[in-house]
Amino acid sequence: MAIPDAPKPRLLRAVSPPLGAYFRVGRDHLALQALLASDRHNFTGLVYDAHDADQHDELRRVARERHLETVLDPKAFELSTVRGPLNQKLAALAWAGTQLPHDPGQLSGAGAHWMTTLVADEVARRHYSAVLSPTHLLSSVGDEWLSVDIQLARSLRRALDERGLQKVTIYFPLTLRSKVFHNSTARDTVMRALAEAPIDAVWLRIHPFSSSQAGPLVLRSYIEAARHLHRLGLPIVGERTGTAGLALMAFGAIGGIESGVAHGERFDVNDLFKPPRPGDKPFAPSPRVYLSPLGVFVSRAQAAALMSRPRMQAAFGCRDTDCCARGHADTNRDPRRHFLLQRQREVTELGLRPEPVRAGIYLEDFLRPATDLALRAAKVDPLFESARQRLEHWRLALGAIHKSGPPPSFAKTPDGQRTHPSLRRTA
Repeated sequence: MAIPDAPKPRLLRAVSPPLGAYFRVGRDHLALQALLASDRHNFTGLVYDAHDADQHDELRRVARERHLETVLDPKAFELSTVRGPLNQKLAALAWAGTQLPHDPGQLSGAGAHWMTTLVADEVARRHYSAVLSPTHLLSSVGDEWLSVDIQLARSLRRALDERGLQKVTIYFPLTLRSKVFHNSTARDTVMRALAEAPIDAVWLRIHPFSSSQAGPLVLRSYIEAARHLHRLGLPIVGERTGTAGLALMAFGAIGGIESGVAHGERFDVNDLFKPPRPGDKPFAPSPRVYLSPLGVFVSRAQAAALMSRPRMQAAFGCRDTDCCARGHADTNRDPRRHFLLQRQREVTELGLRPEPVRAGIYLEDFLRPATDLALRAAKVDPLFESARQRLEHWRLALGAIHKSGPPPSFAKTPDGQRTHPSLRRTA
């Protein structure tokens, strides 16, 4: 009796590591509390502003129990601006001191030790799992803040280790004017400095960058510049990238995104460096409605007007019954919850695709349908015309990148672990 041949083993495609998704708590902690309480969390971690720490103690505790990263933002950049110190909560931080705004001379040498000791104390007291290193805006190739920020990162690592917090990760917010970010010589200078810093990921803050206004050249330049940073061998997270962050992850430029809750898709520092005008008062932005098929935010009034038209709810309303069981009525009632669920769904679904095919799937499954839907929306409401043009331009620019071949490299994704220096590839 002949023995049948054994079946040939099948080659399985390696599973790509999950993409990172962080949400900044801000004033919207109630929406996040509700999400965690209902076990509807599928994201990487939460970022906490230091000046609002007291009201987030319970949210931090629950996040730790759910094995989510808890990241402290000490708001160092804001303390170096004109407007930042005018916020009484910011000015009351232990490391704010009495001489504000901060300048490079204050935070070098003994000043670095003073600040990072206090930041490390806060990390220990509130049991954060990670911290954003104190960094500042780099406006030119030779900006003196760069060497100061590297010194602060080293001092922070020592302060954490002295407190037995060796597992706490340090993320470096690389805050750059766009002219610096898009200059290859400037990037080389920054990368040489970062290669020697004890940091575990780079968080990109690019001024100015706005998902709602990013043109095709800006988006393409961001991808090319971020790919250059891959040589650091560190995870890269894009801050305030909004819907554009999905495209950046699909094309391998970044490995994670940080988002506000239904707002915060723009990074622009201009207002922070301008004295306030008489009568200026801080205000909390109203929650906007996220139209996930288009990847755009609109006001509640604009969303209601669109959905009132025939067949528009079927085209633009939330189809996820686990998110909005009663369709747009639930979306409009709780736009923050809707956004949180849809953004983590978008990141999760993109991350489930193997890295080499993400760009093509993003183009076919999101950008092409979104462009067609935006055309329909613009016929109903001219306010959608700008979104239609932007999506069309993205489609052409990203399609050209995709046709040129697969990405030469993929950004490492954040996993909450310390990055051993020997694993890095330096520039």
